[in-house]
Amino acid sequence: MCSVGLVLCALVVVIGSIDLVGGQSSSSALIDSVCQAVQRQQLECQVHRLETADGYRLSVHRIPAPRSAQCIQPQQQLRPFLLMHGLLGSAGDFVAGGRGRSLALELHARCFDVWLGNARGTTHSRGHRSLATSDARFWQFSWHEIGIYDLPAIVDYVLARTHRRQLHYVGHSQGTTVLLVLLSQRPEYNARFANAALMAPVAFLKHLSSPPLRLLASDSSAVTLLLNKLGLHELLPATALTQVGGQFFCTASTPTYALCTLFTSLYVGFSDYPLDRNILPRILETTPAGISRGQLQHFGQLINSGKFQQYDYRSPRLNALRYGQSTPPSYKLANVRLELQIFHGNRDALSSRADVQRLVNELRNSNTQMYQVPGYNHVDFLFALSAPQLVYERIIQQAWQLDAQSVALSQ
Repeated sequence: MCSVGLVLCALVVVIGSIDLVGGQSSSSALIDSVCQAVQRQQLECQVHRLETADGYRLSVHRIPAPRSAQCIQPQQQLRPFLLMHGLLGSAGDFVAGGRGRSLALELHARCFDVWLGNARGTTHSRGHRSLATSDARFWQFSWHEIGIYDLPAIVDYVLARTHRRQLHYVGHSQGTTVLLVLLSQRPEYNARFANAALMAPVAFLKHLSSPPLRLLASDSSAVTLLLNKLGLHELLPATALTQVGGQFFCTASTPTYALCTLFTSLYVGFSDYPLDRNILPRILETTPAGISRGQLQHFGQLINSGKFQQYDYRSPRLNALRYGQSTPPSYKLANVRLELQIFHGNRDALSSRADVQRLVNELRNSNTQMYQVPGYNHVDFLFALSAPQLVYERIIQQAWQLDAQSVALSQ
């Protein structure tokens, strides 16, 4: 059963232990660690609820713009920001680092109204109008559905609540993937974005170098068989057990800290900016937040195919029923028409320079600026001490400039 490798076995042991000890992976026993992290900074945190067209009930966190005197005038011209997390993440990714390190808090300090999405199936978005999370049908989605259902529902809600026609968008990892899916499939949504920043973008994965993820992708049929035998549809959910256990395992004072950082680096790349030992417990308050097996499988298909394409049902007949052709269609990146900032790190084991450059080439109808951040791995964009200077400042400056131009044109 463990012929697919040590990494898969370790993954199954973790998932299995959670299921055996914790029973149902309900989020009801968990505190809202996102708002807890925000309120720790003496800031207001709101939670908004919405429902997608296919019935999933999502939570969206909001950090309203400051009410200080220096922000009253800018608020009248600044459009809101929507931040979207990556695989296994949640809204917590953008606040866990605290002041001086977290993107959401940096945007708030610069007078922006900040909204933080939580994709279906994650800790704070585990509802449905008719399906329980214990029902396998609840988990029948990949990041494709997050792109075509969750993201437009969140965008429409934010624009309606803020009385704006456009917003600024920042995605990290899978958060970039779902934006590309939305705009490829529903190009009318281009008009609802002022611009977008893609941090560690994931679309083409032909040159991915992460050993654990390449191993999982290389024996995907065995992975599927194993998950079927275990009856697992949700992977790595957040529970009180995982929060406490993960924080202990990765706390700097414990003997397992070095193993934790090595395991993380194998997945995302060895960084030139070692992670602050004191921040890992805070990160693990919100991560992992859970994914469906379909999300993992869909990314595995991108690794194997080298294409950015829709989900492959591994059957010409099933593909034909869904797509009208025997193979899954590629996403039409020519439909993306935005001002784009693309940030990638040269130590990123998931998002290689070759794959990012291919993405830029395919985005031929967008005005794209690409920035390589030396020494960054896949998660440094979220947690590195240097991220505010190397990445966030560029994002903020472009947003201020675009909003000022918009006001000038409307006068």
